[in-house]
Parts: sequence; C-alpha cells; structure tokens
Amino acid sequence: MFIGAIVGAGFATGREVILYFGAYGYLTPVISGLMMGAVSAVFLAAGKYAQAGGIWGAFNKLVDFFVFASMVITFAVMCSALEELSMACFAVPLVGLSGGIICGILSCFDIKFIKNISSVLVAVLIACAAVLYFLCTKMHAGDIDAVSAFEYCGMNMLTGGCLIKDEGKSMSGRQIALCSALNGGIAALLLGLVYTVACCNSSSSMPVFVFAAGRGLSVLGGALIIAAVLSTLLGAGRVAFVYLSGYFTSPVLPVLFLCLLSVLGFTLNFSAAVDVFYPFIGYFGVAVCVITAFSLAAASRRKLLSARRVKRRT
Repeated sequence: MFIGAIVGAGFATGREVILYFGAYGYLTPVISGLMMGAVSAVFLAAGKYAQAGGIWGAFNKLVDFFVFASMVITFAVMCSALEELSMACFAVPLVGLSGGIICGILSCFDIKFIKNISSVLVAVLIACAAVLYFLCTKMHAGDIDAVSAFEYCGMNMLTGGCLIKDEGKSMSGRQIALCSALNGGIAALLLGLVYTVACCNSSSSMPVFVFAAGRGLSVLGGALIIAAVLSTLLGAGRVAFVYLSGYFTSPVLPVLFLCLLSVLGFTLNFSAAVDVFYPFIGYFGVAVCVITAFSLAAASRRKLLSARRVKRRT
C-alpha cells in the first residue's frame, strides 16, 4: 500500500525523478528510497505511540489539513496525467476523468480492499520497470545530494506515510521494522530502475514512455505509467476521503468531492502542474516528517518518565 501510494505519474514517467535527481547519479535516488523506508517506520511508530493531546494535538490537526490539501493537488494532477497518458499511449479520451471518478468511489471501500488493488498495481509496475531497465544504458554512481534525497522523501511521505500511519496501531515493533525495511528496499529498487531509464531522454516531459516507445514497447511503457497513476490516485483519494469523513457522517459527500475534483483535474497540463506544485509539496512533506518525528520523540520521553515514576514508587 505504501509503495502504491508513492509512485505516481511524475515518478513513472520519469519527469519527477529527473526534476529532483537529474543533476546527480543514481545513488541519490536510491538513498532517497532507503530514506522513505526509514521514515515510514517513524510514521508507523507515530500511529502506535505518538501523543494526540496538548500542543501535539494542535500540530496534528494542522498537519492533517495541509496533508489533505496536498492530496487534493496530487489527485487532480494524477487525473491530468492519466488523461494525457491515455491519449499518448492508446488515443483513448476521458480516461483521466473516468479513472478519477472510479478511484474516488473506491476510496470509501475497506482498507484491505485497497491493499489488494495496490499489490497488483505495484507488481505490474516493478515488472515493466525491470524490462525497460535491462534495455537501456546503465548509469554511473555520480554525485550524491542528501538534500534532494530528503526533499523527495518528504514529498512522498505525505501520501505514503499518512496513508499507512494508522496501520501502526495494530503492529508490533518487529513488524514495523520489517515493513519499513521492505518499503525502503522496494522504493530504492524502483527509483534506481526508473532513474536509469529516464536519464536516456531527460529533456522529455515523459522520458520513460519516450524510451519505451523508441524500442517499440509503447504499450509496456504505458502500462507502467498508468499502473503507477492509478495506485497513487487510489492512495491520495483514500487520504482525502478519510480526512473529509471526519466532518461528514455520510460517505456520499467525500466521494462526490473527489468525483468533482476529477472533472477539474483531468483538464490540467500535467508537466506544468508537476513543475509548479511538487517542489512545494516536497518542502511541506519535510516539515510533516519533522513534526511527526518530534511528536514520536515526545511520546517516547513521556513514556520513559512515566516508567521511572512507577519504578521509584515500587
């Protein structure tokens, strides 16, 4: 579910990856993927232990609102991406609109159902990326930029981290550690594969698809990107639906909001929207990660002090 949420049109087309890592070697995106795994553990642990009251409660409400706003932007951009990609790959119109509406409706389903869909989409994504990787010229390690790696990590944690946060409530410490290790490993693998392919046509708005089409594999390239877009649409839609459900007793209005957002989103220019909105989402994502980490640290300190008081009394 985490991987399905963080891979979107910007990722799968290669546009987003080039925007963040184009000036560096493949080690920077790989490191960013490993960071995502580590930070996903922070979000899972925060879901299990973090404080909800006091100043942290106010912070959490503020964070929830801005995460919701970011997911609204992400959902709209994914609709525009799906529309452009369906036209470029298969010359079929209104796929962005219909895909957004379908994902908006599915967002109200049980989380286990969404997990199953994400598993299938991620499997398709990994298989397609691996095939394209073995057909392209491999990149050298190059320079490493930790700031770009963390910014990209922060941007993706808005969807991925916030989507899985509540799952941590029912997980043990060992399960959280294993989950974060798998998240980081798969994210690093996918980033390395997509970055290498995207560098072959870095000036294109959709470098991965251009590479695939140049080798007669436009259907494969299209399948990779559309699977990524649908998985992120589903993740962003779910986060937005959960937020809105806190204010409405009926699921109809949140779903209707997402459907109307699809109508607006599929008319946007995808490449321009990525370049304008995603860096800002990245900065806020870093702030969310920091606030979540401090909230978890405060909860750990409170728990430690409470344990010491109990020990002194006994």
